[in-house]
Formats: sequence, C-alpha cells, structure tokens
Amino acid sequence: MPRIIRFGIAGFIATGVHVSVAWSVFNWLVRDSTVANVSAFLIANIVSFLLQTLWSFSSRPTVARFLRFATVSIAGFLAAALIPLLCGRQTIWLPTFAVVMCIPALSYVLHARWTYQAA
Repeated sequence: MPRIIRFGIAGFIATGVHVSVAWSVFNWLVRDSTVANVSAFLIANIVSFLLQTLWSFSSRPTVARFLRFATVSIAGFLAAALIPLLCGRQTIWLPTFAVVMCIPALSYVLHARWTYQAA
C-alpha cells in the first residue's frame, strides 16, 4: 500500500480518536469544549505520531522526531486557524474546504521532507 494512503488512513484514525476523546471528556468529565478539544488534540497527536511513525513512514519513534512531528501539527493548527481569515469568514464552506484540502497535504509534505528525513 502506498505511503500516502497509509498516511491518510492513519490521519482518519487519529481524527476518530480526537472526536471520541473530545466527546468523552465533554460528556463524562467536564462540560468545557476547550478542555475537551485540547485533551483530544494531545491524545490524538500521540496516536497519530505512533501510527505515522511506525506504519506510514516505517521509522523509529524518537523524542527528536516527536518534537518535529508536534511542530508540524502545531503549524497545521495555526494554518487551519488562519485560512478562514484569508478566505473570508462570511461562509463556512470555502474556508472548511480549503482547510480539509490544504492541511493534510501540507502535513504530508512537511513530514515526508522534514519530520522523517531529519536525523
């Protein structure tokens, strides 16, 4: 199976983890969507790192690699927050489409060329 397909599947699984954790934290622990989503982001990011490292890129998990992975994840988060400002905030569809198309592609390229290529 091509690496980009494994990357997409791993991303889909991590998204499912994020949704599940956010829903669980919000409904069972604390009724605060920020706390729920931050918790979910942290857990899903660890799951994503392990899946992407071990399965998609067939690499060894290291602290340095995790820090690069987290940097790309945070950059993706910031880009997802900025895209609506660039597209306009009067509609949900254009910014959402732009985020869904751009962030995974950007993440894949950054991971392939930096996270998993650096020593």
